[in-house]
Amino acid sequence: MFKIMLFITLLSFMLQADILDFYKNVLQTLRYKQTYALYKQADEAQKEGIIYNKFSNFALDAGYSDTKAKQLSQPFNTTNITVTDTLDLFGKSSSRVEELSLDIKAKQTLLEIQKEKLFVSLVSMISIYNQTKERLTLHQSLLHEQQKIYNKLQTLQLSGNISQIDLLRFKNTLILQKINIIDEQTTLEKMKKQLTLYAPHQNIPTFEKSKYLYTKKDFLSQNKQKKLGEISAKQLLAQAKTYSHSYFPDLIVGVNYQKLDDPSSYGDNYSLSAAIHMPFNGNDFKQSQALRIHALSINSKNTEYIVQRESEYNQRFQDYQNAENQLNVLNENLDNYTKSKEMIKAAYLKQYVDFNTYLQVLTESVNIKERIIQLTFLKNEQITILNAITSGVLYE
Repeated sequence: MFKIMLFITLLSFMLQADILDFYKNVLQTLRYKQTYALYKQADEAQKEGIIYNKFSNFALDAGYSDTKAKQLSQPFNTTNITVTDTLDLFGKSSSRVEELSLDIKAKQTLLEIQKEKLFVSLVSMISIYNQTKERLTLHQSLLHEQQKIYNKLQTLQLSGNISQIDLLRFKNTLILQKINIIDEQTTLEKMKKQLTLYAPHQNIPTFEKSKYLYTKKDFLSQNKQKKLGEISAKQLLAQAKTYSHSYFPDLIVGVNYQKLDDPSSYGDNYSLSAAIHMPFNGNDFKQSQALRIHALSINSKNTEYIVQRESEYNQRFQDYQNAENQLNVLNENLDNYTKSKEMIKAAYLKQYVDFNTYLQVLTESVNIKERIIQLTFLKNEQITILNAITSGVLYE
């Protein structure tokens, strides 16, 4: 079973390797790994500090006084030096360490959510770019074909077989096609520059044919928003524990030294001290209660995140299936559309049909080819997103 799942994962990766490679280059450009590494380094440093302070929370107190009295022939000085260490013997700070561990998990999950949004956005941009590129190729081919027909019409007009008006109308149609091509070229160049900003040294990829390689259950298991909510609730519970443990006592041990130059005294004093410090703050109990209630409210949103994820899956999978079904119908009849276009072209050149009829059939043929391009990329876009999210490869 494990080998089968591994094969499926590798297969899905290979099918869209170019897009995943482009995506990974974008991650490097945006420095996602470096951001997470800095988060982790900061949290680890804080954890080490808390653990270190558990048994090494030292303090130094020093004092000096000058005493005068009527009964003394001269004043005397007193110097006090005390070194103390506050020991967390009862694990008061353990929940704070747990908070920091959960914090790094929350930041990692948040980055995974951002990665998913980035991937979906990139796939959409790549899809639009390639659609525009395909339409541009189609329109350029159409213009080249129509230009040839225009040249034949010029010959026919000179021989009096078609009117000057029909020739001008055809020419105006060519002008509109040229304007449309210029607009598409400009749009394509803008999108290319935008995508190149994200991955300067990477060619813009296209889509490969693929199928959905997983199940709905597999997709729903990748719910990063739900995971973040669960971690956030645990963070609040850890904070609540910190407040509820605030009354745990601290053991304070110290070494004391006192220097006296009073001639009537017994000289310098040395002592060891031990004390227990136990705070009682009524507000800490209330804060703990409030945090636990807040954690419950976050956990209550888990159902909402599950519904949202399932709705996303349904929408994407339905778009994929709808596109595939429409493509099957269009591709089955593509030869008929091509034949009708060739027949109407021949009929128009022989003036069996007028310009309006020719233009109507030509427009229908172009619209069908444009629809095939749109549906093909919609299908591949949705299946690429579904496979990448379900396999988890985009979170790596």
